[in-house]
Amino acid sequence: MKIANLHNKYIKILIPIVSFLLCLIILSFLYSLFAVDTSVVFEKPIIVDIPPGANTSTAAEILLYEGVLHHPILFKFIARITGLHKKIRAGRFRFYRPLSVWQVLKEITKGGSFDITITVPEGFTIFQIASLVSKKLDIDSVAFIAECRDTSLLAKFGIKSPSAEGFLFPNTYRIPMGISMDSVISIMFGEFRRRWENEYTSRAESLGMTIEEIVTLASIIEAEAHVECEQKIISSVYHNRLRKGMMLQADPTTIYGLRKFDRPLLLKDLDSDSPYNTYRNFGLPPGPICNPGIGAIEAALYPDSTDFLFFVSRGDGTHIFSKTIRQHHRAIQKIKNMLRQPS
Repeated sequence: MKIANLHNKYIKILIPIVSFLLCLIILSFLYSLFAVDTSVVFEKPIIVDIPPGANTSTAAEILLYEGVLHHPILFKFIARITGLHKKIRAGRFRFYRPLSVWQVLKEITKGGSFDITITVPEGFTIFQIASLVSKKLDIDSVAFIAECRDTSLLAKFGIKSPSAEGFLFPNTYRIPMGISMDSVISIMFGEFRRRWENEYTSRAESLGMTIEEIVTLASIIEAEAHVECEQKIISSVYHNRLRKGMMLQADPTTIYGLRKFDRPLLLKDLDSDSPYNTYRNFGLPPGPICNPGIGAIEAALYPDSTDFLFFVSRGDGTHIFSKTIRQHHRAIQKIKNMLRQPS
């Protein structure tokens, strides 16, 4: 009887102890599963490639090696008991911040992509595209710009300009991961060739201009026109100035020559010794200053018929157009007066 009472006494003592230990194990398990180390910050996104046919162990090893996962055993255990080990997908995954084990597991069961979507807006320069492909495709931006200037590559594409600037057509692309710089340029140039109609070549010839000259003019129009309805009017101004032997005096070309994209043009910049400075040099600059869209290209080919020789920005994206220098000066003064007025 005494032995039975002693046995029951020990059981009563052990039950809360075991329950407490089980609770600690469960809480520790849950903490390890859902906790995120907020003290860690990724300096740049961590890119992980899970190959086709990879099982849970392979995926865990890759994630551990790349620094995304720190509890591979727990990862594999949870994947197995939840059935998610059957849903691990191949592809490229980007991790912008530390995630919990559960979050990592859910992420790689969504499915990565072996194609990267890149959108090149109208008016982007090769410098901006280089930054874009650097972030999206892990291609060195400096090397990309150098490739855009490679004479053998330009000859291969038949581009008679200092670089591929102007011929990397603005569009949204799905680019395979691991692609070479040459191939990226080739895809974007291929889109330019596809969008360039045969009638454009005939029209350029009738204007006495080459394809490169049309694209150069289109790039200036793209940089100057902030509203689409003004593209053909701005084009007419430049066509008129070229026809009269006047300097274009286009701010965007001078800015491009200086590579000072992060500040406004200064008065002293107008004296810069650059072939892109259209305040000192007659005619078109040596090549395009950005990559124009089809609207700007068509504006360069088919300008409105006007007598305008000048325009000045109102500051809201639109311009005042003038036929004479006197009208132009009046327009500038009008805008100055408007800006001085209290809002």
